Amino acid sequence: MAILAAVLVLTCLSGTLAQTFGCANTKINDQARKMFWDGHNDARRSMAKGLEPNKCGLLSGGKNVYELRWDCELEAKAQEWADGCPSSFQTFDPTWGQNIMTYTGSFPDPVSTAASAVSSWWSQVRAGGLTDPDNKYTSSSIFAFSNMANGKATAIGCAYAICGGNKLSVNCIYNKIGYMTNAIIYEKGTACAANSDCTTYADSTCKNGLCYQAPPVPVVETFTMCPGVTDQSDQARQKFLDTHNKLRSSLAKGLEPDGIAAGAFAPMAKQMTKMKYDCTIEANARTWAQGCVYEHSTSAQRPGLGENLYKISINNMPKLQTAEDSSLAWWSELKDFGVGSDNILTDAVWARGVGHYTQQAWEATTKLGCFVQNCPTFTYSVCQYGPAGNYMNQLIYTKGSPCTADADCPGAQTCSVAEALCVVP
Repeated sequence: MAILAAVLVLTCLSGTLAQTFGCANTKINDQARKMFWDGHNDARRSMAKGLEPNKCGLLSGGKNVYELRWDCELEAKAQEWADGCPSSFQTFDPTWGQNIMTYTGSFPDPVSTAASAVSSWWSQVRAGGLTDPDNKYTSSSIFAFSNMANGKATAIGCAYAICGGNKLSVNCIYNKIGYMTNAIIYEKGTACAANSDCTTYADSTCKNGLCYQAPPVPVVETFTMCPGVTDQSDQARQKFLDTHNKLRSSLAKGLEPDGIAAGAFAPMAKQMTKMKYDCTIEANARTWAQGCVYEHSTSAQRPGLGENLYKISINNMPKLQTAEDSSLAWWSELKDFGVGSDNILTDAVWARGVGHYTQQAWEATTKLGCFVQNCPTFTYSVCQYGPAGNYMNQLIYTKGSPCTADADCPGAQTCSVAEALCVVP
């Protein structure tokens, strides 16, 4: 409904708009850009505030839903696609999502028709419904909606073109894919009211219910953490490590939902260790990943090490994004399947399908080494852990209030109070 209102307003606007977008492309004007931009952000804001219709009832409210900023590079790629008037998608970048629509007829007002395309994409959810309890993408019937609603997306560029006098091609490109199977489209929660409510990206601000991230500074890759190894950047390594430790910290504080029962949380951790990155372990994980065989290595091939595997059926996913995606996917087993307050890895708990999570959360594991390999038909993420975890009938971690002083941690470990983690020397 938010989009329809935006369309009605925009079709009455004159060609002069106060807002300028600064893109060099002359095939669409700022009136069209504003239609696309407002149409998306008005709908996302309404969704975040819990006001948008689902197939039944209303969509849940959303936290960490970001405002889409206009991106001239994405617009240029969208225009490149539209100019050819194709009827299929084009993969410019494996991390980008794309929505398309084609029309035949006469188009005295192509901007109005393009606005109808935006409205049609969003209305998919009213026909197909977002039914997963965690807002995960589980049905292709909401393919276009999932791109528009993806809470982590922060940029958009759209364009259109008339071909042969009777065909109009409309498309938008997003800097994040919404249609990743079993990935969360947007987080359930309450729309932001303060900057502190926006936690997906550093230095985010809140703008009337939507979070905002300024255009990020391009990442300059470095290769110094593991000297001589240049097929995985330090930034990917750090993403693996930071994501693991952030999750272990949240677990230690008792903030991680446990799917064993509605409203349950995993118990706090008394002396959860902060992991360190290990280049020797990475080398071992790298050897296995480069074989592109999606099955676990043998114990002899990783002596004393645990192992988590992840793959996505896109063969050129960036390593930095895959590092985060795989780490979060493994951890999601806690919320999806549950462990229980006993916090012991029994055969029954193992059968629930939580073995990736339990290895990540294993208290005695202090070292981590990972590698992302772009294989011919998929992207492969392998993490190995030392010492290995997942020993049957043992505590996953010691339960209790997290450390507040060095004396609360074993041996020579020190307490990182802010993280609630014990730091190994």
